[in-house]
Amino acid sequence: MQQKIHLYTLKARERLKHRKKIDALFTTGQKFSQGEIRVVFTTSPAEGRIRVLVGVGVSKRYFKKAVDRNLIKRRLREAIRLAKPAFETEIEQVGIHLDLFFLFTGKEIIGFDVCQELVTAAFKKLVRKMKP
Repeated sequence: MQQKIHLYTLKARERLKHRKKIDALFTTGQKFSQGEIRVVFTTSPAEGRIRVLVGVGVSKRYFKKAVDRNLIKRRLREAIRLAKPAFETEIEQVGIHLDLFFLFTGKEIIGFDVCQELVTAAFKKLVRKMKP
C-alpha cells in the first residue's frame, strides 16, 4: 500500500488569483474571524480532484507602505503553506472544493509565530464548520 506524501507547497495553481472568482467569493461567501484574520470562503461539491484555492490580502488603510503589506502577506502565505497538508486531509474526508481568502485586519505587524497560530486556529475552525 502506497502512503500519501504531503508536500508543504503553495504553488501558483493553488492560489486564488482570478478577479471573477474573488469577486464571487466576496459577494456570496461565508465569513468568520479568527483573531486578527478574517476568512471568507465558499464551497462547492467535489468533482474529481479536490482542490483548495487560497488568497491573501492586507488592508492599505492601516499599512500605507507596500513593504509592510508584503511582509504580512509573505508571513500569511508561509503559515498557510505549513498548515495546508493537515487541512487538506480533513477537507478530503468531507469531499468538497474550497475557495478561501485570508484578510489581515490587524493594525500592527505581527510576528510569524503569532501568524502561524492564527492560521492554524482558522483552519481548525473552518474544518468544524465543514463537518456535519
